Amino acid sequence: MNRFRLLRADEIECRISQISRQGKGLSLLLYKTARTDANLLDETVGEANWQNDFKLVDGVLYGGIAIDMGEGWVWKWDAGVESYTEKEKGRASDAFKRAGFKWGIGRELYTAPFIWVSNCQLEKSESGGWRCNDRFSVREITYNERQEIATLTIWNDTMNVEAFRMGAKATTQKKPQEKPQEKPKDPMYACEECGAVIDPYPGRDGKLVSLRAHKMRSEAKFGKLLCLKCINARTDT
Repeated sequence: MNRFRLLRADEIECRISQISRQGKGLSLLLYKTARTDANLLDETVGEANWQNDFKLVDGVLYGGIAIDMGEGWVWKWDAGVESYTEKEKGRASDAFKRAGFKWGIGRELYTAPFIWVSNCQLEKSESGGWRCNDRFSVREITYNERQEIATLTIWNDTMNVEAFRMGAKATTQKKPQEKPQEKPKDPMYACEECGAVIDPYPGRDGKLVSLRAHKMRSEAKFGKLLCLKCINARTDT
């Protein structure tokens, strides 16, 4: 099996971790999505050479990823935690991503520095605390020979200014104004009607439905690849 490559800047997301009680700034965490794991598995080992599954152990949901090593399937498992928005889907997605870490997908994110951002817009919430609706993205990232993050630049997309820089002199220069561009979509897993990117999702049995399985079912029933929203729209009519 080939070694999973290091994540590109466009494959890494930023999430607000904590906001200062004094409203002086916030900290960010770097993370990956389940779609990134699935794409890297397809890219590195081939669509037919990996699979995933879920199991409950004492009420805890574990997600597993198996890779065909040539002499049989090798499984690696990890537990997932609930998200704030979608309880079960978030827990399944988190378990899947954590199993991906066990295989080395995105493990370099564990070497990220403490990311403190003061170049942001904070406002008082109804509860008396602070909140921030700014969106952040990784603009540039490089790694050293130990596969640790060596340089990192994060952009405040809402304010269109640099928010954080590691490994080089900071700059206050703004990016040229341009139309926002969507991240490249995987044409194999994009809805052929609305163009939406299709993510893995839990099925009725609680197992994560792979993109490959969803594609086969959609094409068999509708003659083309559709997202769940478009499928539901056809079913409702």
